[in-house]
Amino acid sequence: MSNSNLKLGVPQGGAVTCLGREFANEQERRKYFSEELRIFLKNVDRSQFDGFPEGSDEDIIQLSNPPYYTACPNPFLTDLINEAAPDRAYVPYSRGPLADDVIEGKNDPLYSVPSYHTKVPPKAIRKYILYYTQPGDIVLDLFAGTGMTGVAASLAATKQADDPKDVEHGFRQAILVDLSPAATFIASIMAAPIDPVLAQGAGGVLSDIVSERIQSLYSFSPQSSEQIDYGIWSDWGLCSECDQDFRLYDVVIDWDTPKILDQYPCPHCGATNVGRKLARSFETIKDPWTGEVKRRAKTTLVSVSKKQGNRAVRRTASEFDTRTADAALSQTPARVPEPLRYSHMTHERNNLPKYWGVDHVHEFFTPRNYLAMDRLTTDLPNEYYRAAMFCAITTIENNTTRRNRFYVDKRRPNGSPIGPLSNTLYIPTLQVEANVGIKALQVAKSAADVASKWSKHHAFVTTQSSTDLHQLPDACVDFIFTDPPFGGNINYSEQNMLYEWWTGLRTNNKKEAITNSVQEKGVSEYTSLMNAAFRECHRLLKPGRYIVVEFHNSSNAIWNAIQFALGDAGFVIANVALLDKVHTTLHQDSKAAAVDKDLAITAYKPNGGLEERFALKGGTEDSVWDFVSTHLKYLPIATIKKEGLEFVGERSPRVIFDRMVGWMIQHNTLVPLSFAEFQVGLDTRFAERDGMYFLAAQVDEYDKRALESGSPRTRSLFVDDERSAIDWITEYLKQRPSTYQELFPEFTKQLGISWRKHEERPELAKLLEQNFLIYGGEGPVPPQVHSHLSSNWKEMRNLDKSNPLLVEKARNRWFVPDPNKQQDVEARREKALLREFETYKAHKGKKMKEIRLEVMRVGFKAAWASKDYRTIIDVSAKVPDEVWQEDERLMMLHSMAETRLEAER
Repeated sequence: MSNSNLKLGVPQGGAVTCLGREFANEQERRKYFSEELRIFLKNVDRSQFDGFPEGSDEDIIQLSNPPYYTACPNPFLTDLINEAAPDRAYVPYSRGPLADDVIEGKNDPLYSVPSYHTKVPPKAIRKYILYYTQPGDIVLDLFAGTGMTGVAASLAATKQADDPKDVEHGFRQAILVDLSPAATFIASIMAAPIDPVLAQGAGGVLSDIVSERIQSLYSFSPQSSEQIDYGIWSDWGLCSECDQDFRLYDVVIDWDTPKILDQYPCPHCGATNVGRKLARSFETIKDPWTGEVKRRAKTTLVSVSKKQGNRAVRRTASEFDTRTADAALSQTPARVPEPLRYSHMTHERNNLPKYWGVDHVHEFFTPRNYLAMDRLTTDLPNEYYRAAMFCAITTIENNTTRRNRFYVDKRRPNGSPIGPLSNTLYIPTLQVEANVGIKALQVAKSAADVASKWSKHHAFVTTQSSTDLHQLPDACVDFIFTDPPFGGNINYSEQNMLYEWWTGLRTNNKKEAITNSVQEKGVSEYTSLMNAAFRECHRLLKPGRYIVVEFHNSSNAIWNAIQFALGDAGFVIANVALLDKVHTTLHQDSKAAAVDKDLAITAYKPNGGLEERFALKGGTEDSVWDFVSTHLKYLPIATIKKEGLEFVGERSPRVIFDRMVGWMIQHNTLVPLSFAEFQVGLDTRFAERDGMYFLAAQVDEYDKRALESGSPRTRSLFVDDERSAIDWITEYLKQRPSTYQELFPEFTKQLGISWRKHEERPELAKLLEQNFLIYGGEGPVPPQVHSHLSSNWKEMRNLDKSNPLLVEKARNRWFVPDPNKQQDVEARREKALLREFETYKAHKGKKMKEIRLEVMRVGFKAAWASKDYRTIIDVSAKVPDEVWQEDERLMMLHSMAETRLEAER
């Protein structure tokens, strides 16, 4: 299409300096680096980069804005590091983790501009960046999405009223990585100075493009230049009784209530049809763009709507509207539609060709919208291309596809568009055909409205898998924030095919870190890919520095996979806090099981000194306490919330022990202490407060905070397996040594709340026998029991521990052993568990439906100590995969056993 009527001459500004080179203007800068990128693409071995996108060199070059952004692995990152941080010598860094929850709403204007599956508010990320970094530091996001980490790094340069007094403001250089060309393209616009065409808003060049190329497609009437704002299309159903079809729009809406009906009568025979079971009516057509004769779901235009002031004026679709909508089919788009790469709905078993006759990209659009998108994204002068592409593809997720739903309820009594069903390739019964031109200009207006808030600096963006970033040198990054994919929550490459069709590039999803049955990726494959990415993070991060990983998933297996992948990569978890985006989504509001709060997992890369000392001391007891002393430095000292001082779970003996064990296993070393011995060592070497342990230099600060805010609230222990049941009993008996009869009803209440699938429910009697002591009336009353009785019964006070009244009152009470005797109890318990583990080893036939995790843990530990790696693998195969996938210790030992067996072959 001719560009003769388009305004030319987008301002290029004055001289610029980029990576040490001077250029007359931005156009010259881009021309030079585009040629460098062309040379790189000509000579590069694409197999050397994980996730090299699929597409032509010309499409990569056209989409890119080198050196800041390349729609392929960015070859200029080494130059960036050499210029930004030429001296990467180790600099001591001392900072504890950000202990407080981060609460930041989604109403940030920059956050609202691009549309994408998931985003983190940049103001929330900014708080982490200000806390963990200094001006000039390098921040990495290896699952960058739309680039909000880059936006946050730029926002760190500007002071805000609620900033802490001790932070230093200044620009931090962001490096953004993502597998998706659509995501990195959006990030390249958001995490950079505003594009000059976008800055013109809805009245600039983009308005001319829309007016010349698109506006005529959406005429409201033959005599007027007015455009429709949107049209409503309806599927047709096939009655289960009379087999006649009918337009669903006419029967599914109850305007009086108002609501969308689940059941409705057939207009022909009156039979009741259930919506989710109703068959669609199909028709056979010849597609003029592909030439194929095919069967597709019957859909017709019902009505059109235009805005009149603040009101929507809707009328029944006329013959003119139908002709206008269908006229697009007589024109040939520049991007001739290709078959879909996927033939299924994301997250669903339903089949796209079977249910809707959809097997080509263009069938997710109405013909009119497909042609409009085509005209907006092809055959444009280069200086307009990026802005127009940005406006086009950022409207897709919520507006321009047939996934956009028309909905009627009490909040929308007249009906209105509500966007698509999140993260699913689903076409609703009632579809909204939004005006592509209007929506694109709305994006431009939104961008121009917040132009003053846009970044003043460029992030560097690369399109590749985070499993291999070999163009970056070791220890070059000061802080990492990332929001990775979480299992099967969102299948990005499938969802992004509608974005990426217009860019000409496709996600190379071989290394996409998700769980997806079609890609044959389960929890193990997901864990392996996340581990590879976190290993790169560990390599790139400077010693002693932090990574913050946002987590949003209700699956225990995925939560465990993330923690395992971090630990196995060499990180040590220091804190888990809340990252609250405040506003929930429609999905979260309506689904009871949906997670509406995110967690921020903070982990650190141990400093080089710990690694060097460990290499000398090996798996000795000294190395245990060296690790603990170092680890405690990285933990929050005190967390204050509205309710007062919080218990810091990472400072509890059980969690500290688990972190130490993980460290030892990662270093292929046997753990030299039992938990009971470890507990005794904690008590003799460190200061204890409220069930938490501190370094001598930390305890004064904690005591000061406790005086100001009071002692921490009692921990609420969530009982879902045998280990947590033991912990609950421990806490309970510490407070009140009890008889079996007293304890049983309280314990049973805890078991009724929740329980892990496949975990055998333990008998209270067995747990007490294996983990605790009972006073049978022989000898003096134990001090733990005596203290409880004398505090709660007046008549028991000041009695000798051998007094018959006290002895009788104490008889048959269970209590927590003191640490020295705990070792004997633990040894007795492990023997019993190992005997039971022998039955697991001997099991044959189908997988065991119920097991005891404690048996697995003790058995795996013993097998590891004796280098019996085959037993770990064999027993894992006898239980459901989630048993060991949902337990961090078991998963770690399973992974290490696999590695050792492979090495022995």
